[in-house]
Amino acid sequence: MWGRFSFFRVLITVFALSSFLVAGVTGKISGRVVDVRTKAGLPGVNVILVNTPYGVATDEEGYFTLINLEPGTYTLELSMIGYAKVTARNVVVVMNRTTFLKFALEPEAIQLGTVTVEAKRAIVVPDVSASQLNMQSDMLVGLPVATFAEALGLQAGVEGLTIRGGGQSQTAFLVDGFLLNDERSNNPYTTLSLNSVKELQIQTGGFNAEYGNVRSGVVNVVTSEGNPTEYHGTITLRHSPPAPKHFGESIYSENSYFLRPYLDSAVCWTGTSNGNWDDYTRRQYPSFEGWNTISEATLRDGDPTNDLTPTAAQRLFKWQHRRTGDITKPDYTLDIAFGGPVPAVSRALGNLRFSLTHFSQRNMFVFPLSKEAYTDDLTKIKFTSNITNQLKLTLIIMTGVQGSVSPYNWKTTPTGSVLNSTYDVANLINSSSGNAMLYMPGYYSPTNIYRNMVGLKINHMLSDNLFYELVYQLMRNKYDTYKIRDRNTTELYELVPGYRVDEAPYGYMGYGVTGIDGMIMGGWMNLGRDKSDNTTRLLRFDLTNQVNTHHQIKTGFQFVRNEYRVRSFTENPSMTTWNRSLVYDVSPYRLGVYIQDKLEFEGFIANVGLRWELSSANAEWYALDIYDEFYAQGLGNLIEEEAPREPTKPIWTLSPRLGISHPITENSKLYFNYGHFQTEPGSAYRFRLQREANGLVTYIGNPNLTYERTISYELGYSQAMLGNLLFNIAAYYKDVADQPGWVFYQNVNNTIQYRRAANNNYEDIRGIEFTLTKPYGSWVTGFINYTYMVKSSGYFGLTKYYQDPNAQRDYLQSNPRQNRPHPRPYLRVNLDLHTPSRWGPSLLSLYPLQDWRLNLIGTYKTGSYATYNPDNLPGVVDNVQWKDRYSVDMRLAKKVALKFSTMEIFLDVTNLLNTKFLSYAGFSDYFDYLDYMESLNFPWEEGVEKGNDRIGEYRDWSVAYDPLEPNPENDPEIAARNAQRKKTKSYIDMPNLKALTFLDPRDITFGITIQF
Repeated sequence: MWGRFSFFRVLITVFALSSFLVAGVTGKISGRVVDVRTKAGLPGVNVILVNTPYGVATDEEGYFTLINLEPGTYTLELSMIGYAKVTARNVVVVMNRTTFLKFALEPEAIQLGTVTVEAKRAIVVPDVSASQLNMQSDMLVGLPVATFAEALGLQAGVEGLTIRGGGQSQTAFLVDGFLLNDERSNNPYTTLSLNSVKELQIQTGGFNAEYGNVRSGVVNVVTSEGNPTEYHGTITLRHSPPAPKHFGESIYSENSYFLRPYLDSAVCWTGTSNGNWDDYTRRQYPSFEGWNTISEATLRDGDPTNDLTPTAAQRLFKWQHRRTGDITKPDYTLDIAFGGPVPAVSRALGNLRFSLTHFSQRNMFVFPLSKEAYTDDLTKIKFTSNITNQLKLTLIIMTGVQGSVSPYNWKTTPTGSVLNSTYDVANLINSSSGNAMLYMPGYYSPTNIYRNMVGLKINHMLSDNLFYELVYQLMRNKYDTYKIRDRNTTELYELVPGYRVDEAPYGYMGYGVTGIDGMIMGGWMNLGRDKSDNTTRLLRFDLTNQVNTHHQIKTGFQFVRNEYRVRSFTENPSMTTWNRSLVYDVSPYRLGVYIQDKLEFEGFIANVGLRWELSSANAEWYALDIYDEFYAQGLGNLIEEEAPREPTKPIWTLSPRLGISHPITENSKLYFNYGHFQTEPGSAYRFRLQREANGLVTYIGNPNLTYERTISYELGYSQAMLGNLLFNIAAYYKDVADQPGWVFYQNVNNTIQYRRAANNNYEDIRGIEFTLTKPYGSWVTGFINYTYMVKSSGYFGLTKYYQDPNAQRDYLQSNPRQNRPHPRPYLRVNLDLHTPSRWGPSLLSLYPLQDWRLNLIGTYKTGSYATYNPDNLPGVVDNVQWKDRYSVDMRLAKKVALKFSTMEIFLDVTNLLNTKFLSYAGFSDYFDYLDYMESLNFPWEEGVEKGNDRIGEYRDWSVAYDPLEPNPENDPEIAARNAQRKKTKSYIDMPNLKALTFLDPRDITFGITIQF
């Protein structure tokens, strides 16, 4: 059959995808139709997109363009009197790209009937002039990931939402053209139903002029819209049975760091210094004088109401430490997508259809805090209507809530950050208040963040080559960091005859209360509050004109207005000196206007654009001298009423953007992009006014800060190999300047001590990325990517100013201005094995071996650097390194076709190899960390202690601690014993918190997906 097509010389080559991301989520099809014999362009050929209202005729040279197409797979029909009709199937349109087709028509006298061809997607996309990743829904849902954020972190140069060294606030996240960044911090809100995703596109540089307030990357998502005639749905449930999120026994066990000295009969009565424990064991636990001594103290203090025997004292300790926080509930995700025509009114309202999705997640904490888990719930409904063939309306309504715990206690919460990962929670405990966090549920404040958005989009085709898109959205982010319930202080429980206790340490207690072992149970707890309510309004207009085959002009504007109502503070009735507030009401806005031209020629594609941006704080701010008295105690509370003010100054900038792609052959290309990118500083840097309870100002923002700026360059090369392998290499450089930081000021008599925001930080980022991808295949697909990045950073000027010249001189002698760069390369490998449909032996018309899928993801990253300088030698910085880390995750899935649905059963395994890597969370305090570091054998050490250890080396818990022996006489027996100790690592002084020394063991999740 293909030989027949060759005879008729019907050529079809799919290539040329647009060189830049655009804010819209549509694509286009361009092409040329020629006479098979003369090779001359055929004018007037009708090009119809089957089952759509779209169609055009070729121009005088045979070129055609269909613009404003939803991503998806189409069938194209070409017809002209005197020529055989041609039908091209499986023409794929990708968001923000151009699919280029070439046809040669045969005179109908020679070939009767319709010629049908299959459009094939090219491996090398000639006119993509930046590094980007496109994933369709089938690839996305097949990965062993639970959330959208996990899937994003698989591309080269991306870690979480940190793209090429830029913070997540430098990344824009768009869903169906609507921006989902929380503008209080500009961090993306990425909760999304994976079942609703039609296509995902991640671009790590080179985005064009229509993007503002973004510097590092753009994530663009297109979600499915309901079918106008049928109902379709997908349900996915993932369930991970309750299991510890650490290796070893429970941190609540009687042998744990916080309990053993008080419960071990060998030491609990007479104290840990009674000789029953060896010196090493004593160092591994808190010192305790013994219950006998505690009892004697209660008997001698003259207060008969608290007299306790040693046994009663221990019983009181057990009551105050009765909380057990082992995980008893499963982790889960629930992902539901359902859509179709709106009943009764669909046809009358332009085939009105809907897509309803719900995503729910629970991730249990490694140990419970004021909440036992991170939760995230989002419900979204999308209505779509084709009012006419040229006018399309989209309405999106979403509502969600994130539940967690604020990581701040006595500090305010300027960004509304919450805890999520195992390490973030575990790392809280290595402080003097670690036991309080474990046993007192309310130590940190619980937090809910409510997310709501309403968005309306109008897409209007004015002609075959001209359309506009109008977007309006309203997004509201409401924070609620709050106090837990009050403690019942009634002495309801009789612990021993004559001695009654209340429910402590449960419930909120704002006054200082300590347990019998000194554990805090009130006062210094549950202080954080956040009642902020922030609203963002966005209006965007884009006009696209396909002027001719070679030029597509796009222009437009975007207006964003924020209403910040920030109410972040600490609250405690007994320690008012620690109460502080962060309060401001401002309504800043920004405006962006752009124009760009996409030039498409054979062998040369370019996108040239210019963006003008203006940002205004839209406020009056305090006109204060550096050491003004309004910063001091007392007067600081009068700033709003009495301090002089002056209007803020708007800032503006011009941002040129350029991208060029040069196809060398059909299977290779060179590309280059360059651009200036700006973002507004975070609201806390611009408007923060933080004070202590006595009025002392500790932080003040600067609304006249300039834009944070990144000038980015990228050079890349792509090559197709062995049919369907794509190799890509990209080198980039980012010059980052004017990033905000805090500058400290202190007057001579120390009555003024505050920090003020300034554009004083810079970064220098350069890197190279290698990617090998097999995007298509009936048996094997996958990718390998490697990222090598070097990042240096520093600051201009000074970060501390002292009115006292002696203090200023001391500061200048001890503070470097630049951090040394240390590359931390990382590697990711994805192998996706799948069996085709109807493959293998059949059994009663069933094929047991068909539709199996095994997906493996392997990651490797070099260890971070740290400073270990016990001798305080000058100039020693970052001289030790943590061990490299690696992991393997897996998904095994089997799809089964039923009569009216398809079911897939899968098994996800994270940390498949159950690898153990030492965590800093295992150290009970900094001194425990120093003991561990001192026990390691580093290359610069001498004698028996010389070695090649890196941070993260560990001794197995089954191996007894046995330190190295000095051997000045080179005794062979001592040398042999030391050699054995080095082999077993018995010389390593392990962290005290055994349960948290190794985190994230192998975890198994069972899942099922049903499509109907």
